Amino acid sequence: MFLLELHSRDMHAALGRLLDQARVAGLRLTAVSARAVADECRISASIDIDDRDAVDRLARRVGTMFCIGSVEVRRECDAAMQGAAP
Repeated sequence: MFLLELHSRDMHAALGRLLDQARVAGLRLTAVSARAVADECRISASIDIDDRDAVDRLARRVGTMFCIGSVEVRRECDAAMQGAAP
């Protein structure tokens, strides 16, 4: 399982692009969350797949949108360990 995190200025456009591209790629999103931090939003999506290449392709397609500042991909277990650190 992978975690994809988008940083964007336009939450609705970025979220729509993510959902659309995940559907087209046939990827199953198990959880999606979005939160605004100052003038930027962070969208996190858990993707139930073991194929890193498929997730990287999704990240590249979503990242080409003008309002996306950055895209991060990491394994879900790595993200859980980062959240557990003091």
